Amino acid sequence: MRRYYFRNTRVVFKLRDCIFACSLERYRSLFTLSQVTMQVFTQKRNPITGNTEWDVQHEDYDFHQEIARSAFADMLHDTERNKKYYRALQLAIEKMHSEGKKANVLDIGTGTGLLSIMAARCGADSIVACEAFKPMAECCLKILEHNGVADKITVIPKRSTELTVGVDGDLKEKANILVTEVFDTELIGEGALSTFSHAHQYLLEKDCIVIPDSAVIYVQVVECPTLQKWNKLNDLADEDLQIVLRAPQKMKDCPGSAAVHDIQLSQLPRQVFRELSDQIPVFFYDWSGRTAIDMKRTVRQDFVISNTGRAQQVFMWWELNMDTEGKIVLSCAPWWCHPDANLVAERPQDSIPWRDHWMQAVYYLPKELTVQKDSEVTLVSCQDDYSLWFYLEDQNVKYTHYKRPVCDCGVHMAMSRTHVSYLNDGKRSKKFLNAICEEMPKDAVVLDLNGSSFLGLAAAKKGAKEVLILETMNLNLRILEDYKNENDITNVRFISEVDKEILGSVTNVICDPNFSSAILPWENLKMAYIIYTFKDKLREGVSFIPEGCQIWAMPVEFQDLHKIRVPLGNCEGIDMSIFDTLIEVTCIFIFKSFQCLDIELLK
Repeated sequence: MRRYYFRNTRVVFKLRDCIFACSLERYRSLFTLSQVTMQVFTQKRNPITGNTEWDVQHEDYDFHQEIARSAFADMLHDTERNKKYYRALQLAIEKMHSEGKKANVLDIGTGTGLLSIMAARCGADSIVACEAFKPMAECCLKILEHNGVADKITVIPKRSTELTVGVDGDLKEKANILVTEVFDTELIGEGALSTFSHAHQYLLEKDCIVIPDSAVIYVQVVECPTLQKWNKLNDLADEDLQIVLRAPQKMKDCPGSAAVHDIQLSQLPRQVFRELSDQIPVFFYDWSGRTAIDMKRTVRQDFVISNTGRAQQVFMWWELNMDTEGKIVLSCAPWWCHPDANLVAERPQDSIPWRDHWMQAVYYLPKELTVQKDSEVTLVSCQDDYSLWFYLEDQNVKYTHYKRPVCDCGVHMAMSRTHVSYLNDGKRSKKFLNAICEEMPKDAVVLDLNGSSFLGLAAAKKGAKEVLILETMNLNLRILEDYKNENDITNVRFISEVDKEILGSVTNVICDPNFSSAILPWENLKMAYIIYTFKDKLREGVSFIPEGCQIWAMPVEFQDLHKIRVPLGNCEGIDMSIFDTLIEVTCIFIFKSFQCLDIELLK
């Protein structure tokens, strides 16, 4: 049984035979914690049972959860990012001083205060740093004090859009240097456009220097059947390549979702995609204020196709010009387009910086387009305040509008890309189909406990007398109805609960251990819970597919992925041990509560 005890300066979590102890003495000396231990009730969804339950949490749970789930550490391990920001700050401050001006720095979204400390060490005359995430702002103050620069930097726990300028304001005067990192994989997804626009209008002098100075978004049109399996549901075929379930036409024609699919493109094998274009610069962003920032725009560009194929996706990445002269460039390109990649190396992807906070993105074209080498097509790139989307046209295919694509088939709303790719795994599907055909007796009554797998529909097509599909999610039910109608299936009933009468008639139970509702892999153990709940009410000799499962574990050594959790220690000569302590202790608070499934459920 799990127990936890609160003592004066130590917390001990006992998980069966494992005791994990962590001293909080140093943490309490650095950060404010309630001295009176209290607990609060919170509502949370139990992924195993599917029920909403009350859970008892520490009163500071929200505080710790926000810290533990933040991605500050990942960014701070990005050495290239840190060094290029440092050098750009040095050049900007030197430039202001060479012109006889004070270097007044504004740091938006300071986080740990790293960039502000860099500015102080480069000789900035005044530094104001804002951080809206109050736990991080408090941590920042401690880090500044620990590194001896607390008297040089003013930390304001506000959003930049809430800052005021004036004698009684947050800034005594407008800044002439802005340093900020408000970017994500999509570049503008964290509100960079509005952040820079507001800063230039209210917080910065006209002749200011901005770090970074500008940015460029690049794209490449490709054909990649592997990635397309993450976007559209294919027909389900058996080992003889006979179609068992046809995907409804509305799902094949659906434009899909414009939501970004962020992945590490450098890990995608070159042989699984075909380049149909060179890299194309589609959007330029002037952060310096010399030109106005467009909050919404559509750009049409003609280009020549480099290879014959089917245009299915658009790869996207961006680069930052850190300084005013464009000499310091930070690129997020995949290795085959990266300016610093060693293309003759055995693994060129290992020759460029790895980062998990800024990856590359895949955008799925609303409609595939067959293209011929050397033909001319038009790429239409669209941008709003926070996101991007793309269209491709030729002489025969033209669009009447370039609105953001919206799913009209339900699949892209009900299922994650991971679940769609799982359903498109032909090897998995064939193994399940073979097992169903082998196990089903004549006049079989099949109970499918996971409607989102489509295995119940497949069993109906493979000769079951009746199939009962347990499904409670409305979106999934609509998808199942569309499949049922498309494939002329009449021997299927959808049920929202399983009663004793149903269980007494069942001859076969199917439960694919991959639920569309699952977010984390172990949430699919819901299968064991459901079967355990029903097994005593089933008649003798009922067949289960799958009949069992094994949980495997393997120790590994990461080349880069460990950076999202490993302590920072020293970052560009700046002591970040206080931040490390904060992350370590908050993770203990958040991850101490493990849901353990009784081993009997897995037998």
